Amino acid sequence: MAAAAELSRAEQQAILTVTCLAAFLFFNSFGSIGVALPMIQKQFGNSLSAVQWVSLMGVVTISSLSFCFGRAGSIFGQRRLYKIGVALYTAGAGLAAIAPLFAHLLLARAVMAIGLAMALPMSTAILANSFHSDRRGQALGWFASAIAVGRMTGPTIGGFLIQLGGWTWIFWMNFIVGVAVTAAVMKIFRGPGKRQREAFDIWGSLALLIGYPALLVGLTFGANLGWTSAQVLCLFITAVIALGSFVWIELRTAKPLVDVAIFKKNQLAAAMATVVLASLMYSPIALCAPIYLQNVLGSSAVATGMTLAALPLSTALASPLSGRMADRFDAATIASGGLAIIVAGIFCYANLDAGSTIAGVVAVLALLGTGIGFFTPANQKVAFTAVSPDDFGVLAAMLSSFATAAGAIGTAFTVALMEIHVGQKQWTEPAALADAQQFAFAWLVSIGLVAVVIAIKSRVARD
Repeated sequence: MAAAAELSRAEQQAILTVTCLAAFLFFNSFGSIGVALPMIQKQFGNSLSAVQWVSLMGVVTISSLSFCFGRAGSIFGQRRLYKIGVALYTAGAGLAAIAPLFAHLLLARAVMAIGLAMALPMSTAILANSFHSDRRGQALGWFASAIAVGRMTGPTIGGFLIQLGGWTWIFWMNFIVGVAVTAAVMKIFRGPGKRQREAFDIWGSLALLIGYPALLVGLTFGANLGWTSAQVLCLFITAVIALGSFVWIELRTAKPLVDVAIFKKNQLAAAMATVVLASLMYSPIALCAPIYLQNVLGSSAVATGMTLAALPLSTALASPLSGRMADRFDAATIASGGLAIIVAGIFCYANLDAGSTIAGVVAVLALLGTGIGFFTPANQKVAFTAVSPDDFGVLAAMLSSFATAAGAIGTAFTVALMEIHVGQKQWTEPAALADAQQFAFAWLVSIGLVAVVIAIKSRVARD
Protein backbone atom coordinates (compact mmCIF):
# COMPACT_ATOMS: atom_id res chain seq x y z
CA MET A 1 0.00 0.00 0.00
CA ALA A 2 1.25 3.44 -0.81
CA ALA A 3 2.21 5.47 2.22
CA ALA A 4 0.08 8.45 3.17
CA ALA A 5 2.83 10.77 1.94
CA GLU A 6 2.62 9.22 -1.53
CA LEU A 7 -1.13 9.64 -1.90
CA SER A 8 -2.69 12.77 -3.34
CA ARG A 9 -5.69 14.41 -1.72
CA ALA A 10 -7.87 13.06 -4.54
CA GLU A 11 -6.63 9.50 -3.93
CA GLN A 12 -7.21 9.84 -0.19
CA GLN A 13 -10.72 11.15 -0.81
CA ALA A 14 -11.48 8.24 -3.14
CA ILE A 15 -10.30 5.73 -0.53
CA LEU A 16 -12.37 7.41 2.18
CA THR A 17 -15.46 7.55 -0.04
CA VAL A 18 -15.41 3.90 -1.07
CA THR A 19 -14.67 2.59 2.44
CA CYS A 20 -17.51 4.72 3.83
CA LEU A 21 -19.90 3.40 1.16
CA ALA A 22 -18.93 -0.17 2.00
CA ALA A 23 -19.33 0.49 5.74
CA PHE A 24 -22.78 1.97 5.12
CA LEU A 25 -23.74 -1.14 3.13
CA PHE A 26 -22.45 -3.52 5.80
CA PHE A 27 -24.19 -1.89 8.76
CA ASN A 28 -27.36 -1.06 6.88
CA SER A 29 -27.75 -4.78 6.28
CA PHE A 30 -27.70 -5.55 10.01
CA GLY A 31 -30.89 -3.55 10.57
CA SER A 32 -32.60 -4.46 7.33
CA ILE A 33 -32.01 -8.20 7.77
CA GLY A 34 -33.24 -7.98 11.36
CA VAL A 35 -36.57 -6.60 10.10
CA ALA A 36 -36.84 -9.54 7.68
CA LEU A 37 -36.48 -12.30 10.32
CA PRO A 38 -40.24 -12.75 10.99
CA MET A 39 -40.95 -13.24 7.28
CA ILE A 40 -38.01 -15.62 6.91
CA GLN A 41 -39.29 -17.66 9.86
CA LYS A 42 -42.79 -17.77 8.37
CA GLN A 43 -41.59 -18.87 4.93
CA PHE A 44 -39.21 -21.62 6.05
CA GLY A 45 -41.09 -22.65 9.20
CA ASN A 46 -38.01 -22.78 11.44
CA SER A 47 -37.88 -22.07 15.16
CA LEU A 48 -37.00 -18.60 16.42
CA SER A 49 -33.71 -19.90 17.87
CA ALA A 50 -32.74 -21.19 14.40
CA VAL A 51 -33.85 -18.08 12.52
CA GLN A 52 -31.92 -15.72 14.80
CA TRP A 53 -28.71 -17.23 13.41
CA VAL A 54 -29.43 -15.34 10.18
CA SER A 55 -28.66 -12.19 12.20
CA LEU A 56 -26.33 -13.67 14.82
CA MET A 57 -23.95 -15.06 12.20
CA GLY A 58 -22.40 -11.67 11.60
CA VAL A 59 -21.68 -10.93 15.27
CA VAL A 60 -20.07 -14.30 15.97
CA THR A 61 -18.03 -14.31 12.76
CA ILE A 62 -16.70 -10.75 13.15
CA SER A 63 -15.60 -11.45 16.71
CA SER A 64 -14.04 -14.79 15.88
CA LEU A 65 -12.29 -14.14 12.57
CA SER A 66 -11.22 -10.49 12.89
CA PHE A 67 -8.01 -11.39 14.73
CA CYS A 68 -7.05 -13.94 12.09
CA PHE A 69 -7.72 -11.57 9.20
CA GLY A 70 -5.98 -8.72 11.00
CA ARG A 71 -2.72 -10.65 11.03
CA ALA A 72 -3.37 -12.14 7.58
CA GLY A 73 -3.70 -8.61 6.20
CA SER A 74 -0.12 -7.89 7.21
CA ILE A 75 1.09 -11.05 5.48
CA PHE A 76 -1.01 -11.08 2.30
CA GLY A 77 -1.80 -7.37 1.95
CA GLN A 78 -4.60 -5.34 3.53
CA ARG A 79 -5.93 -4.12 0.19
CA ARG A 80 -6.06 -7.68 -1.17
CA LEU A 81 -8.04 -8.94 1.83
CA TYR A 82 -10.33 -5.92 1.72
CA LYS A 83 -11.17 -6.54 -1.94
CA ILE A 84 -11.78 -10.24 -1.31
CA GLY A 85 -13.94 -9.41 1.71
CA VAL A 86 -16.19 -6.98 -0.17
CA ALA A 87 -16.51 -9.43 -3.06
CA LEU A 88 -17.38 -12.32 -0.70
CA TYR A 89 -20.01 -10.21 1.04
CA THR A 90 -21.56 -9.32 -2.31
CA ALA A 91 -21.53 -12.93 -3.53
CA GLY A 92 -23.11 -14.09 -0.28
CA ALA A 93 -25.91 -11.55 -0.66
CA GLY A 94 -26.64 -12.83 -4.15
CA LEU A 95 -26.70 -16.44 -2.92
CA ALA A 96 -29.04 -15.47 -0.05
CA ALA A 97 -31.46 -13.84 -2.50
CA ILE A 98 -31.92 -17.12 -4.40
CA ALA A 99 -31.68 -19.52 -1.43
CA PRO A 100 -34.33 -22.26 -1.89
CA LEU A 101 -33.88 -23.76 1.59
CA PHE A 102 -33.16 -22.33 5.03
CA ALA A 103 -29.86 -24.25 5.18
CA HIS A 104 -28.81 -22.55 1.94
CA LEU A 105 -29.74 -19.16 3.40
CA LEU A 106 -27.59 -19.81 6.47
CA LEU A 107 -24.69 -20.87 4.24
CA ALA A 108 -25.06 -17.68 2.20
CA ARG A 109 -25.14 -15.60 5.39
CA ALA A 110 -21.95 -17.35 6.50
CA VAL A 111 -20.27 -16.25 3.25
CA MET A 112 -21.50 -12.67 3.84
CA ALA A 113 -20.27 -12.77 7.44
CA ILE A 114 -16.81 -14.05 6.46
CA GLY A 115 -16.53 -11.27 3.89
CA LEU A 116 -17.61 -8.74 6.50
CA ALA A 117 -15.12 -10.06 9.06
CA MET A 118 -12.40 -9.78 6.44
CA ALA A 119 -13.27 -6.30 5.14
CA LEU A 120 -14.28 -4.44 8.31
CA PRO A 121 -10.96 -4.45 10.20
CA MET A 122 -9.10 -3.83 6.94
CA SER A 123 -11.19 -0.67 6.44
CA THR A 124 -9.88 1.18 9.48
CA ALA A 125 -6.36 -0.15 8.93
CA ILE A 126 -6.36 1.13 5.34
CA LEU A 127 -7.69 4.52 6.44
CA ALA A 128 -5.08 4.77 9.19
CA ASN A 129 -2.36 3.94 6.67
CA SER A 130 -3.70 6.30 4.00
CA PHE A 131 -3.98 9.45 6.12
CA HIS A 132 -1.32 11.31 8.06
CA SER A 133 -1.86 11.71 11.80
CA ASP A 134 -2.99 15.32 11.27
CA ARG A 135 -5.94 14.15 9.11
CA ARG A 136 -6.45 10.61 10.40
CA GLY A 137 -9.07 11.63 12.94
CA GLN A 138 -11.23 13.26 10.25
CA ALA A 139 -11.11 10.10 8.13
CA LEU A 140 -12.02 7.87 11.07
CA GLY A 141 -14.77 10.32 12.02
CA TRP A 142 -16.42 10.15 8.61
CA PHE A 143 -16.06 6.37 8.63
CA ALA A 144 -17.82 6.18 12.03
CA SER A 145 -20.51 8.50 10.68
CA ALA A 146 -21.11 6.19 7.70
CA ILE A 147 -21.53 3.26 10.08
CA ALA A 148 -24.04 5.22 12.17
CA VAL A 149 -26.07 6.26 9.12
CA GLY A 150 -26.11 2.62 8.00
CA ARG A 151 -27.41 1.52 11.39
CA MET A 152 -30.03 4.27 11.40
CA THR A 153 -31.45 3.60 7.93
CA GLY A 154 -31.26 -0.21 7.98
CA PRO A 155 -34.69 -0.97 9.52
CA THR A 156 -36.43 1.69 7.41
CA ILE A 157 -34.91 0.57 4.12
CA GLY A 158 -35.48 -3.07 5.05
CA GLY A 159 -39.14 -2.44 5.85
CA PHE A 160 -39.65 -0.58 2.56
CA LEU A 161 -38.03 -3.37 0.53
CA ILE A 162 -40.13 -6.02 2.30
CA GLN A 163 -43.30 -4.10 1.49
CA LEU A 164 -42.14 -3.73 -2.11
CA GLY A 165 -41.25 -7.33 -2.87
CA GLY A 166 -40.54 -9.50 0.19
CA TRP A 167 -37.46 -10.33 2.24
CA THR A 168 -35.41 -11.49 -0.77
CA TRP A 169 -35.38 -7.91 -2.03
CA ILE A 170 -33.18 -6.96 0.92
CA PHE A 171 -30.51 -9.39 -0.26
CA TRP A 172 -30.97 -8.38 -3.89
CA MET A 173 -30.39 -4.76 -2.91
CA ASN A 174 -27.27 -5.74 -0.95
CA PHE A 175 -26.06 -7.66 -4.00
CA ILE A 176 -26.70 -4.84 -6.49
CA VAL A 177 -25.11 -2.15 -4.32
CA GLY A 178 -22.34 -4.60 -3.40
CA VAL A 179 -21.47 -5.13 -7.07
CA ALA A 180 -21.12 -1.38 -7.54
CA VAL A 181 -18.99 -1.02 -4.40
CA THR A 182 -16.85 -4.01 -5.42
CA ALA A 183 -16.22 -2.47 -8.82
CA ALA A 184 -15.18 0.81 -7.19
CA VAL A 185 -12.93 -1.01 -4.72
CA MET A 186 -11.22 -2.97 -7.51
CA LYS A 187 -10.55 0.25 -9.42
CA ILE A 188 -9.31 2.34 -6.47
CA PHE A 189 -7.40 -0.31 -4.50
CA ARG A 190 -4.87 -1.55 -7.00
CA GLY A 191 -2.31 -4.11 -5.91
CA PRO A 192 -2.27 -6.19 -2.71
CA GLY A 193 -0.87 -3.46 -0.48
CA LYS A 194 2.15 -3.66 1.77
CA ARG A 195 3.08 -7.22 2.81
CA GLN A 196 5.40 -8.74 5.40
CA ARG A 197 7.16 -12.09 5.18
CA GLU A 198 6.25 -13.88 8.39
CA ALA A 199 4.63 -17.10 9.59
CA PHE A 200 0.91 -17.29 10.32
CA ASP A 201 -0.15 -18.44 13.80
CA ILE A 202 -2.28 -21.45 12.81
CA TRP A 203 -2.62 -23.02 16.28
CA GLY A 204 -3.53 -19.74 17.91
CA SER A 205 -6.13 -19.17 15.20
CA LEU A 206 -7.68 -22.61 15.77
CA ALA A 207 -7.88 -22.06 19.53
CA LEU A 208 -9.51 -18.67 19.00
CA LEU A 209 -11.96 -20.01 16.40
CA ILE A 210 -13.13 -22.61 18.92
CA GLY A 211 -13.16 -20.49 22.07
CA TYR A 212 -14.57 -17.17 20.90
CA PRO A 213 -17.74 -18.54 19.21
CA ALA A 214 -18.35 -20.87 22.16
CA LEU A 215 -18.24 -17.90 24.55
CA LEU A 216 -20.50 -15.69 22.42
CA VAL A 217 -23.05 -18.41 21.69
CA GLY A 218 -23.13 -19.36 25.38
CA LEU A 219 -23.78 -15.75 26.35
CA THR A 220 -26.45 -15.41 23.67
CA PHE A 221 -28.40 -18.52 24.63
CA GLY A 222 -27.78 -18.39 28.38
CA ALA A 223 -30.75 -16.13 29.04
CA ASN A 224 -33.14 -18.44 27.13
CA LEU A 225 -31.82 -21.90 28.02
CA GLY A 226 -30.68 -21.06 31.55
CA TRP A 227 -27.15 -20.26 32.68
CA THR A 228 -26.78 -23.66 34.36
CA SER A 229 -28.20 -25.74 31.49
CA ALA A 230 -25.98 -28.51 30.15
CA GLN A 231 -25.65 -26.91 26.71
CA VAL A 232 -24.63 -23.50 28.06
CA LEU A 233 -22.20 -24.96 30.62
CA CYS A 234 -20.60 -27.08 27.91
CA LEU A 235 -20.14 -23.99 25.74
CA PHE A 236 -18.56 -22.04 28.61
CA ILE A 237 -16.21 -24.90 29.51
CA THR A 238 -15.16 -25.15 25.87
CA ALA A 239 -14.60 -21.40 25.78
CA VAL A 240 -12.44 -21.41 28.93
CA ILE A 241 -10.26 -24.28 27.68
CA ALA A 242 -9.87 -22.91 24.14
CA LEU A 243 -9.30 -19.27 25.12
CA GLY A 244 -6.90 -20.34 27.86
CA SER A 245 -5.01 -22.33 25.24
CA PHE A 246 -5.03 -19.30 22.96
CA VAL A 247 -3.36 -17.13 25.63
CA TRP A 248 -0.80 -19.89 26.33
CA ILE A 249 -0.01 -20.21 22.61
CA GLU A 250 0.25 -16.45 22.07
CA LEU A 251 2.78 -16.08 24.88
CA ARG A 252 5.02 -18.73 23.30
CA THR A 253 4.68 -18.06 19.57
CA ALA A 254 7.30 -16.04 17.71
CA LYS A 255 4.68 -14.32 15.51
CA PRO A 256 1.39 -14.47 17.43
CA LEU A 257 -1.96 -13.21 16.23
CA VAL A 258 -1.84 -10.71 19.10
CA ASP A 259 1.49 -9.51 20.39
CA VAL A 260 0.75 -8.94 24.09
CA ALA A 261 3.83 -6.72 24.29
CA ILE A 262 1.94 -3.87 22.63
CA PHE A 263 -0.36 -3.71 25.66
CA LYS A 264 2.60 -2.56 27.73
CA LYS A 265 1.97 0.85 26.20
CA ASN A 266 -0.31 2.59 28.67
CA GLN A 267 -1.96 4.72 26.01
CA LEU A 268 -2.97 1.69 23.91
CA ALA A 269 -4.00 -0.41 26.91
CA ALA A 270 -6.26 2.40 28.13
CA ALA A 271 -7.77 2.87 24.65
CA MET A 272 -8.59 -0.84 24.38
CA ALA A 273 -9.94 -1.04 27.93
CA THR A 274 -12.26 1.92 27.40
CA VAL A 275 -13.51 0.46 24.08
CA VAL A 276 -14.49 -2.73 25.92
CA LEU A 277 -16.15 -0.95 28.84
CA ALA A 278 -17.95 1.56 26.63
CA SER A 279 -19.35 -1.24 24.44
CA LEU A 280 -20.44 -3.10 27.58
CA MET A 281 -22.36 -0.01 28.63
CA TYR A 282 -24.25 1.10 25.56
CA SER A 283 -24.80 -2.13 23.58
CA PRO A 284 -27.72 -3.32 25.79
CA ILE A 285 -29.69 -0.28 24.62
CA ALA A 286 -30.30 -2.03 21.28
CA LEU A 287 -32.22 -4.80 23.08
CA CYS A 288 -33.80 -2.92 25.97
CA ALA A 289 -34.91 0.36 24.41
CA PRO A 290 -37.37 -1.06 21.80
CA ILE A 291 -38.99 -3.31 24.43
CA TYR A 292 -39.19 -0.45 26.92
CA LEU A 293 -40.69 1.94 24.39
CA GLN A 294 -43.39 -0.48 23.23
CA ASN A 295 -44.17 -2.47 26.41
CA VAL A 296 -43.86 0.33 28.98
CA LEU A 297 -44.55 3.60 27.17
CA GLY A 298 -46.99 2.09 24.66
CA SER A 299 -45.15 3.40 21.60
CA SER A 300 -46.14 2.07 18.18
CA ALA A 301 -43.64 0.23 16.02
CA VAL A 302 -43.25 3.22 13.71
CA ALA A 303 -42.84 5.67 16.60
CA THR A 304 -40.34 3.31 18.22
CA GLY A 305 -38.22 3.22 15.08
CA MET A 306 -38.25 7.01 14.82
CA THR A 307 -37.34 7.37 18.49
CA LEU A 308 -34.46 4.90 18.27
CA ALA A 309 -33.09 6.78 15.25
CA ALA A 310 -32.07 9.60 17.61
CA LEU A 311 -29.04 7.58 18.76
CA PRO A 312 -27.38 6.78 15.40
CA LEU A 313 -28.38 10.19 14.00
CA SER A 314 -26.57 12.02 16.80
CA THR A 315 -23.61 9.65 16.41
CA ALA A 316 -23.47 10.39 12.67
CA LEU A 317 -23.46 14.13 13.34
CA ALA A 318 -20.92 14.04 16.17
CA SER A 319 -18.37 11.65 14.64
CA PRO A 320 -16.92 13.95 11.92
CA LEU A 321 -16.69 16.79 14.45
CA SER A 322 -14.88 14.50 16.88
CA GLY A 323 -12.41 13.44 14.19
CA ARG A 324 -11.68 17.05 13.25
CA MET A 325 -11.19 18.02 16.90
CA ALA A 326 -8.95 14.99 17.51
CA ASP A 327 -6.69 16.21 14.69
CA ARG A 328 -6.49 19.75 16.05
CA PHE A 329 -6.38 19.08 19.79
CA ASP A 330 -5.40 16.20 22.08
CA ALA A 331 -7.27 13.10 20.87
CA ALA A 332 -7.19 11.45 24.31
CA THR A 333 -8.96 14.44 25.83
CA ILE A 334 -11.69 14.34 23.17
CA ALA A 335 -12.11 10.58 23.73
CA SER A 336 -12.33 11.06 27.50
CA GLY A 337 -14.97 13.75 27.03
CA GLY A 338 -16.99 11.47 24.76
CA LEU A 339 -16.72 8.66 27.29
CA ALA A 340 -18.00 10.96 30.04
CA ILE A 341 -20.99 11.87 27.84
CA ILE A 342 -21.71 8.15 27.29
CA VAL A 343 -21.73 7.60 31.06
CA ALA A 344 -24.05 10.59 31.48
CA GLY A 345 -26.36 9.13 28.82
CA ILE A 346 -26.45 5.72 30.53
CA PHE A 347 -27.13 7.45 33.87
CA CYS A 348 -30.07 9.32 32.33
CA TYR A 349 -31.36 6.12 30.72
CA ALA A 350 -31.17 4.38 34.11
CA ASN A 351 -33.57 7.01 35.45
CA LEU A 352 -36.27 6.43 32.82
CA ASP A 353 -39.41 4.89 34.29
CA ALA A 354 -43.04 4.14 33.47
CA GLY A 355 -43.87 7.85 33.67
CA SER A 356 -41.21 9.04 31.22
CA THR A 357 -42.13 10.66 27.90
CA ILE A 358 -41.10 9.81 24.36
CA ALA A 359 -39.46 13.23 24.09
CA GLY A 360 -37.42 12.42 27.19
CA VAL A 361 -36.25 9.12 25.69
CA VAL A 362 -35.27 10.91 22.46
CA ALA A 363 -33.17 13.39 24.47
CA VAL A 364 -31.45 10.58 26.38
CA LEU A 365 -30.68 8.57 23.24
CA ALA A 366 -29.40 11.69 21.48
CA LEU A 367 -27.09 12.40 24.42
CA LEU A 368 -25.81 8.83 24.37
CA GLY A 369 -25.31 8.87 20.59
CA THR A 370 -23.38 12.13 20.83
CA GLY A 371 -21.06 10.57 23.39
CA ILE A 372 -20.46 7.54 21.15
CA GLY A 373 -19.79 9.85 18.21
CA PHE A 374 -17.21 11.87 20.13
CA PHE A 375 -15.58 8.85 21.78
CA THR A 376 -15.13 6.40 18.90
CA PRO A 377 -13.05 8.29 16.26
CA ALA A 378 -10.90 10.06 18.86
CA ASN A 379 -10.22 6.85 20.75
CA GLN A 380 -9.36 5.04 17.52
CA LYS A 381 -6.86 7.77 16.68
CA VAL A 382 -5.29 7.40 20.13
CA ALA A 383 -4.93 3.65 19.55
CA PHE A 384 -3.44 3.95 16.05
CA THR A 385 -1.00 6.62 17.23
CA ALA A 386 0.34 4.22 19.86
CA VAL A 387 1.50 1.51 17.42
CA SER A 388 3.61 1.30 14.28
CA PRO A 389 1.92 1.09 10.84
CA ASP A 390 2.96 -2.58 10.66
CA ASP A 391 0.50 -3.31 13.49
CA PHE A 392 -2.43 -1.31 12.08
CA GLY A 393 -4.19 -4.41 10.73
CA VAL A 394 -3.99 -6.32 14.00
CA LEU A 395 -5.03 -3.24 15.97
CA ALA A 396 -8.04 -2.63 13.73
CA ALA A 397 -9.04 -6.27 14.22
CA MET A 398 -8.75 -5.94 17.99
CA LEU A 399 -10.88 -2.81 18.05
CA SER A 400 -13.59 -4.51 15.99
CA SER A 401 -13.47 -7.86 17.76
CA PHE A 402 -13.25 -6.53 21.32
CA ALA A 403 -16.10 -4.07 20.80
CA THR A 404 -18.37 -6.73 19.25
CA ALA A 405 -17.65 -9.32 21.93
CA ALA A 406 -18.00 -6.77 24.74
CA GLY A 407 -21.36 -5.74 23.34
CA ALA A 408 -22.60 -9.33 23.47
CA ILE A 409 -21.27 -9.76 27.01
CA GLY A 410 -22.80 -6.47 28.13
CA THR A 411 -26.21 -7.42 26.73
CA ALA A 412 -26.12 -10.85 28.40
CA PHE A 413 -24.99 -9.25 31.68
CA THR A 414 -27.83 -6.71 31.53
CA VAL A 415 -30.49 -9.37 30.85
CA ALA A 416 -29.12 -11.47 33.72
CA LEU A 417 -29.29 -8.49 36.11
CA MET A 418 -32.86 -7.71 35.05
CA GLU A 419 -33.98 -11.29 35.60
CA ILE A 420 -32.21 -11.48 38.96
CA HIS A 421 -34.03 -8.33 40.06
CA VAL A 422 -37.62 -9.11 39.04
CA GLY A 423 -37.60 -12.48 37.23
CA GLN A 424 -39.43 -13.33 34.01
CA LYS A 425 -42.34 -10.97 34.75
CA GLN A 426 -40.22 -8.12 33.40
CA TRP A 427 -41.26 -9.14 29.88
CA THR A 428 -45.01 -9.11 30.65
CA GLU A 429 -45.50 -6.42 33.32
CA PRO A 430 -44.61 -2.86 32.26
CA ALA A 431 -43.83 -1.63 35.79
CA ALA A 432 -41.56 -4.63 36.43
CA LEU A 433 -39.69 -4.04 33.16
CA ALA A 434 -39.11 -0.37 33.99
CA ASP A 435 -37.88 -1.28 37.48
CA ALA A 436 -35.58 -4.04 36.19
CA GLN A 437 -34.13 -1.73 33.55
CA GLN A 438 -33.34 0.94 36.15
CA PHE A 439 -31.60 -1.64 38.33
CA ALA A 440 -29.48 -3.09 35.51
CA PHE A 441 -28.43 0.21 33.99
CA ALA A 442 -27.43 1.57 37.39
CA TRP A 443 -24.82 -1.20 37.43
CA LEU A 444 -23.72 -0.20 33.94
CA VAL A 445 -23.13 3.35 35.17
CA SER A 446 -20.63 1.98 37.69
CA ILE A 447 -18.80 0.23 34.83
CA GLY A 448 -18.72 3.53 32.99
CA LEU A 449 -17.19 5.32 35.94
CA VAL A 450 -14.38 2.75 35.96
CA ALA A 451 -13.79 3.48 32.27
CA VAL A 452 -13.61 7.23 32.94
CA VAL A 453 -11.08 6.67 35.75
CA ILE A 454 -8.93 4.53 33.41
CA ALA A 455 -9.03 7.23 30.72
CA ILE A 456 -8.13 10.00 33.17
CA LYS A 457 -5.31 8.00 34.81
CA SER A 458 -3.85 7.17 31.40
CA ARG A 459 -3.83 10.83 30.39
CA VAL A 460 -2.29 11.92 33.71
CA ALA A 461 0.41 9.23 33.43
CA ARG A 462 1.22 10.33 29.86
CA ASP A 463 1.44 14.01 30.86
